[in-house]
Amino acid sequence: MGALPSTTLDNVSVYVPPAAHTVEQSAPGLGLTRPQARVLRRAHGFGRLPEATGADVFELVARAAEGALRADRHSVRYLVFAHTVPTLTPAHTQAADVLRDRLGLIRAEAFALTQQHCASGLSALDVAGELLRADPDPGARALVLVGEKRLRPLARLVARTSALGEASVACLVGLGGRRDRVLSYADRTVRLVTEGVWTSAESEREFSDGYVANLAGVVREAVDRAGMGLADIAMVIPHNVSRLLWSRTCAALGIGLPAVYLETISEYGHCLCADPFLNFAALREAGRLVRGGRYVLTAVGLGSTYAAMVVEH
Repeated sequence: MGALPSTTLDNVSVYVPPAAHTVEQSAPGLGLTRPQARVLRRAHGFGRLPEATGADVFELVARAAEGALRADRHSVRYLVFAHTVPTLTPAHTQAADVLRDRLGLIRAEAFALTQQHCASGLSALDVAGELLRADPDPGARALVLVGEKRLRPLARLVARTSALGEASVACLVGLGGRRDRVLSYADRTVRLVTEGVWTSAESEREFSDGYVANLAGVVREAVDRAGMGLADIAMVIPHNVSRLLWSRTCAALGIGLPAVYLETISEYGHCLCADPFLNFAALREAGRLVRGGRYVLTAVGLGSTYAAMVVEH
């Protein structure tokens, strides 16, 4: 029996709204004083926070989806909508179904994935690959959609270290393609905290105390599953949470901070599930992905789920 075909990212499309506010302009809505806003910029790296003004969540996500699909809709058998905030729409509205109908994906089975919070995007990509390997049609594809609106004024800042922006990503996923190949995936749920951004001070301390060790651990696990070491990784492509937290994680991994792509924190903010895909696309557009290079995409979901995926370009 031959090896199972690898999950491949056949197309990745992103949409970042042109409108944005600086962290200083956003400070009153974030509940921050002016000195606290300066810390958010200088210590954690945040600058601009894009906002899809006048667009609802369906328009925001559909803009990225149209770029990924182009003329190829017939082969899409699964639509997976990954989002961080568990409840994006009223109870009578199934967001994944609305997106499927809006995009004209009449053959697709649509569902949402959310319980791993900001790690849900990487989890959705892993789930999409498993669904395709179980599908009898070797030409079937999945569309993984990521993106959501910020809740205002309730949840625009996480633990005073991450300010939220708005953006969307669409990944057209296949098997055995010629594009970016998934080599491994690892995740771990350490403790289920249901409060989300309203977590108690005690839960937040517990999450913070174990953050670096757990993130470094899941990165090592994904790299090990890919049959390589950290020295074989061209770059870590992270979630945009905090430059300071990544500095500490790099120390735990024994790698330098330049090995982590942090350049979009100041441009995008933390766009929840979308971060690692936004950063992957930014590197691709800049021509900085090396053919045959191995990259680790990471995400951490408040709650807390840690995820890492090794992708070969």
